[in-house]
Amino acid sequence: MRKALGSSIVFILFFTLAAHGLTLKESVDLASRNNPTVIAAEKKQAAASAKLGQATGAFMPTLKLDANYSKSYAQPSVIQMTIPTSSGSVTQSFTSGTDSTVTSNSWTASLNQPLFVAALWPGYSLAQKGVELANEEMKKAQLESAFNVTQTYYGVLKAEKFVKLSQESKEMAQSHLNQVKAMFKAGVATRADLLRGEVQLANTDVNLTKAKNGLELAKDAFNNALGRELEENVALEEGSLSETIAALPEYRELLNLALSNRPEWRQFQLNKKIVEETLRISQVEYFPTLFLVGQVGNRGTEYPGYNSSVNSWSVAGVGSWNIFDGFGRENRIKENSANLEAQIANENQLKSGIALEVRDIYLTLKSALETIDSAKKAVASAEESYKVSASRYNSGVGTNLEVLDAQVALTQTKINYLQSLFDLGTAKARLNKIVGKEVVL
Repeated sequence: MRKALGSSIVFILFFTLAAHGLTLKESVDLASRNNPTVIAAEKKQAAASAKLGQATGAFMPTLKLDANYSKSYAQPSVIQMTIPTSSGSVTQSFTSGTDSTVTSNSWTASLNQPLFVAALWPGYSLAQKGVELANEEMKKAQLESAFNVTQTYYGVLKAEKFVKLSQESKEMAQSHLNQVKAMFKAGVATRADLLRGEVQLANTDVNLTKAKNGLELAKDAFNNALGRELEENVALEEGSLSETIAALPEYRELLNLALSNRPEWRQFQLNKKIVEETLRISQVEYFPTLFLVGQVGNRGTEYPGYNSSVNSWSVAGVGSWNIFDGFGRENRIKENSANLEAQIANENQLKSGIALEVRDIYLTLKSALETIDSAKKAVASAEESYKVSASRYNSGVGTNLEVLDAQVALTQTKINYLQSLFDLGTAKARLNKIVGKEVVL
């Protein structure tokens, strides 16, 4: 019943998505469940949690139970000795052992409790940092997945619009060619005008074919980002690429957000703490270790005419102190100290790199917004220019070349405008990835 219900839910979900098309949020959610990189990061999280559990268990007592039961037989051994006497040599035989089966059994229960092991505390701290590091790796994988999905999602939208744009361009070329043919038959257009019109139509047909191929490639990239089969059908929600940004924070605010949220920066800080804890482990090797050891047990032996059973118990405090290990401990401290200094030296370089990335994407976004406004105005001007040139040609006062140039200019300005929308969308996604959280919509 539960399996059938689950299948029904999956079917309904699929039908719903197929009916209205995937939204960007739905696409990102799908990738977070199916993307191999995200799945691998989840497994690393589980492994880090298990390692923390091991570090916690090191503080707890170790309980051990040993037992055995055996039967054994050994043939009695006979020793012959010849002893010289005054009346001659006398040979005597001595027999040892029993000519029977011996039954043995024993059991032992032991407890080992750490009382003072200095390395356990930094080891536990290392495991905690490992969990935090795995969490940041998971966040990094999710941000990377979201960026790839957003980029390919907008790529499909751009490719779809480019196909429509190429189709419109072909229809314009076909319409103009029809007009040229009519005028050619009427004797008011030249053979050169007709040939130019045919070349223009052929070029638009080539561009349409390329646009359709580009759309298929864009869909493949989108499916790959979602962790799906490349041939799977892609249906996205109808909509246009955004022309604006809800609110763009200032550069300093973005930099502070990046230093607070970006996984790479947080991972660097955690790695530095891990090196510090590793140094502590090598330093605490100077301290002794103390354990409480307890044991209780019984050992029994059964002969044909004799039985023995011995109970025993013991409690002991066991300590060890490594006084000298051939300067190995000292050199481990030097090694870990040098690693820590290297981490500190790299800190400013990484921070400057993050600041440069934030500055770059901040300026890219501002430029994209300005480019969209200019591209939009260029489209309006190109549309007006095309209408005027087509009207002039139809009236017999313009030239065929003017119309063809206006067609090319109009198509190019629309491509530029479409590209500027795509650039803005991907720049917003890249900013969110660089900062480490969604700050622009």
